Amino acid sequence: MAYVDEVYYNDSFSGEPVDTTDFPSLCRRAEEIIEEMTLYRVTPVTFPAMPEDMQTRIKDAVCAQIEYLDANGGADLDMGDGLAGASLGKFSYTGASSGSGSTVQSIIAPRAERILWPTGLTYRGGRV
Repeated sequence: MAYVDEVYYNDSFSGEPVDTTDFPSLCRRAEEIIEEMTLYRVTPVTFPAMPEDMQTRIKDAVCAQIEYLDANGGADLDMGDGLAGASLGKFSYTGASSGSGSTVQSIIAPRAERILWPTGLTYRGGRV
């Protein structure tokens, strides 16, 4: 079960254009990442039972993740390889490193995280 389709992405979310041939793989990868972010509280089984406003936030988070993956190298971003550097003619780029020296980019879209925060689905603490 897909949480979103290309029509929702383009018409409701109004995301940046994504090549139609790339959309299915980006969508599937984005859905996997959102399920992981929510500690698998969102699954094809649990999703239909959720309130409509929560379903909308999940759909929008999937769309934000699709947009992020597409803008940052496609589904290959999830392969765990960071961009250390590149050059083209006189232009040269070297990735900034964190304190640990890593240049690995997060696979999680910051916007997707922000969209999901109000749902409580990303909360990793114990129950109150």
